[in-house]
Amino acid sequence: MNILYVEDNAMLRATIADYLDELGHEAVAVASAEEALGELQHGRFDVLFTDVSLPGRSGIELAREAVVLQPEMALVLASGHDLAQERDRLGVCATLLPKPFDLDQLEQVLGDLAVGG
Repeated sequence: MNILYVEDNAMLRATIADYLDELGHEAVAVASAEEALGELQHGRFDVLFTDVSLPGRSGIELAREAVVLQPEMALVLASGHDLAQERDRLGVCATLLPKPFDLDQLEQVLGDLAVGG
């Protein structure tokens, strides 16, 4: 799958991007919602995987804008906050991944998306 990964923590972004590559995905990793929107205008992605808490535009705001640009794209939101509240705020269908997550949990979420879950 082509995955756009958005995380402002540089060390976590590099670690997860490497892991996504190891799993056989094509991952583009960026640090902000603004960078992600630029990528979404230039390339097609199967999944937007974003942290909810980003500086500036939040991951929720990004997700709302992203589905307008690529409505067929799956959304995965990672948050250390109350995920029920995040779902209510989102207003679009997304898979929620609680932080901290481990790599097995991430692999399971992506596997579920690949089979249409």
